[in-house]
Amino acid sequence: MIFSKTAISLVCVLLLLSVFMANLLKIIATDHNFYAENQSEGANFTSYLGEKYGKINDSPHNLIWFLQISDIHISIFRDPGRISQFQQFCDSTVKKIKPHIVLATGDLTDAKAKDNLGSSQVKTEWVYYYNIIKESGVTEHTTWLDIRGNHDNFNIRTLNAQENYFRNYSVQGSTNSRSYVHIVKHNGVSVAFLGIDACPEPGLRRPFNFIGILDAQEQQVIQRLKTVAESNADHIVWFGHYPTSCILPLQQDSEKIDVRQFMGNTKGSQVYVCGHLHSMGGMVPRMYTKHKKGYLELELGDWKDNRMFRLAAIDHGLFSFVDQKHNTWPLVLVTNPKHARFTLPGREPLQLMPQSSHIRILAFSDVKMESVKISFDNISWMKCKGTNKPLFVCLWLPHVFKAGVHKLYVSAVDEMGRKTDVEHLFSLDGSVVPFEIIPRILLMLDAGVVFQALFGTLIMINVLPLVILRLQKRPPKYRRKYGRQILRRVWLLSKIDRVFYPIVLYAIYLPLGPWAVGELIDGYIGAIFAWGILIKGSFIPEPFTYMYGSVQLMFVQIPLIVVLAHCLETRLFCQNIRSYQRLLKNLPFIFILSIQLLLAYFFWLEYGTLSFMFGPLRTWSVALSILLWYKTLTLPPELCRYLTRLNETPS
Repeated sequence: MIFSKTAISLVCVLLLLSVFMANLLKIIATDHNFYAENQSEGANFTSYLGEKYGKINDSPHNLIWFLQISDIHISIFRDPGRISQFQQFCDSTVKKIKPHIVLATGDLTDAKAKDNLGSSQVKTEWVYYYNIIKESGVTEHTTWLDIRGNHDNFNIRTLNAQENYFRNYSVQGSTNSRSYVHIVKHNGVSVAFLGIDACPEPGLRRPFNFIGILDAQEQQVIQRLKTVAESNADHIVWFGHYPTSCILPLQQDSEKIDVRQFMGNTKGSQVYVCGHLHSMGGMVPRMYTKHKKGYLELELGDWKDNRMFRLAAIDHGLFSFVDQKHNTWPLVLVTNPKHARFTLPGREPLQLMPQSSHIRILAFSDVKMESVKISFDNISWMKCKGTNKPLFVCLWLPHVFKAGVHKLYVSAVDEMGRKTDVEHLFSLDGSVVPFEIIPRILLMLDAGVVFQALFGTLIMINVLPLVILRLQKRPPKYRRKYGRQILRRVWLLSKIDRVFYPIVLYAIYLPLGPWAVGELIDGYIGAIFAWGILIKGSFIPEPFTYMYGSVQLMFVQIPLIVVLAHCLETRLFCQNIRSYQRLLKNLPFIFILSIQLLLAYFFWLEYGTLSFMFGPLRTWSVALSILLWYKTLTLPPELCRYLTRLNETPS
């Protein structure tokens, strides 16, 4: 049987797509049985925790809770509500909830210029942060653990630079300038809060400060902190600014060590909490996953625009959490039975849930709580007893729910009549609730690899079609009329040496040559390449450069080929049109040129005049586009006749 080229191409595409999907699903799989692979170790550890904590009843013991806030972005140029409501959070919310720890996971200040593109540390913003915490007295009621984010590292030459205001205006900066561990032993629970500072050194201005980097020195620090944590605590809560998908692999003895493996191989690891991605502008509000090593990663929505914070608790070794919008009361967290989606076999004593005598709920409000009720059918309700507020308990019969996933309904009302209803899924036999797929992709893929793959794909799209079409002697065949016209135009364009070679050579240059040379940090000249950045005699492997170059390819270079092909048609077949019609024919190029000029202008605001002048990626490409457009519209008559004859060649 003879197969058509289209059928063979379709089969190849489907085969590649199936391989890609299989690999993707393998990477983001959350059903990996960590407990089965580490059964002996996990059983011993959870057995130890079970014996230590004993039966879950109505006692307030063996319970600790803490808060997280992230991406505050205190700014003197925009949204004063960030500052005033953050002050309210410190003055009121923290004091009402009375957590043992508050984690502030980076981007404490905005560090962006008034034009929203330039970036540098603004001392006034740090003074606001410092004064709010000091004047609120929040550190007298709880332990405040803050850590740097990428915005807190913009335009900082060294860790000891004067501009590194984190050292002097944060709570932890004077004693813990980078990664550190804090041990809490309270109410029968011992927890190590281990903060990871993955900010690169030196800290570039935006946007090339998106990916976290743990160098060899910081890796050694974290290794020591890990040993301290394992020796002094039963539970480890990791915290930092960057999600693990945005942290480059560690280097140890010339071998790459994945930070996820590093955390997962630590005894007692339960969760890594972070920020940075801002819940993708609020589009992915529940960015949670469980890694193959059996611990959770939870990205928290930002304070900047969404005013989110997180309440988390460890109750008899069981980790639970809820994300809440500021000034939304009552705040309710069910700690037993814990949510079925977030169970951690081998890392927490899940065997205590089916043996428990009471349902346990934390309920907070800025006024007195009136009542907390529970139901399993949303019809008949049982009132919970407030034994030691904020803990509310209620007797239950867990053996009734021994198989499958069940729903627990909670209704909490405060004395102002405000009501919060919670639908809580739980299981006692190991039945799980799956994680959403988009959060798994965002947290479990490697952002650097994705950026690099996208850039490489776009380079090939920019080059290969032109090369293939140039080698073809006849116009390409295509069934649909509009697609056939575009292919024929690009085919003709590929035959013009003065256009073909500059486009192809420019695309080949992008992965190899410098994109810009300029003052990337105040007082320091550096060079930006696709594969990283050279500055101060050091190399920063910043993968976000690939994404930056992908924008140029996607929105400028690839559309430019189609636009030039359209301009070629104007040159060959539209000689006798009127001037306004000729202008309309050139509108697509004017649009592409406008995008280029805008991108070049943004680059000038980000990195200054020197980078703008010596910038092949943004600035010089504008001149190249104008030159190619001019050459296309001013082809010599003999070349026009040659192309006209080619166009008349049958497909």
